[in-house]
Amino acid sequence: MEVFEIINHYLREKKISKKEFAARLQALEPKLKSTGEIPSEKTIYAYLNGRISIKAELIPYIAQVLDIPEQLLFADCKISRKKFLLHILKSITPEEKNLIKSKLCNNQINKKEINKFDKIEELLQYAPDIFIKKLENILKEYKALTLKFKS
Repeated sequence: MEVFEIINHYLREKKISKKEFAARLQALEPKLKSTGEIPSEKTIYAYLNGRISIKAELIPYIAQVLDIPEQLLFADCKISRKKFLLHILKSITPEEKNLIKSKLCNNQINKKEINKFDKIEELLQYAPDIFIKKLENILKEYKALTLKFKS
């Protein structure tokens, strides 16, 4: 996937309109090195439509607006995530180590389930939007039924 496609994916996931995204990005006042100006709304739309390349200096600002690590704008597959984690683990601080430990201890999920969900998540990027919407609705129905019977 291209960077602009990944950004659009996160916009849909987080239910942020392109107009709202453009406004949030401009509010951070990122200056382009080539012009020294903040990109216009029209330019931001061109980035999001893939008509012009996204400037590297905008990546940290875009990640901040989407509230995701910059790395996810380039690759979000298992291999890339593992490489990223290995890179972090080489220079991990005690605070980061404690954070990871606390998250792992709180999430006692069966290892088989994690692998099953990883496989599904990785394949979902190839599914058309209509399928994703139907799947989401079906899963919501299953959730409602499960909660109904648990009560």
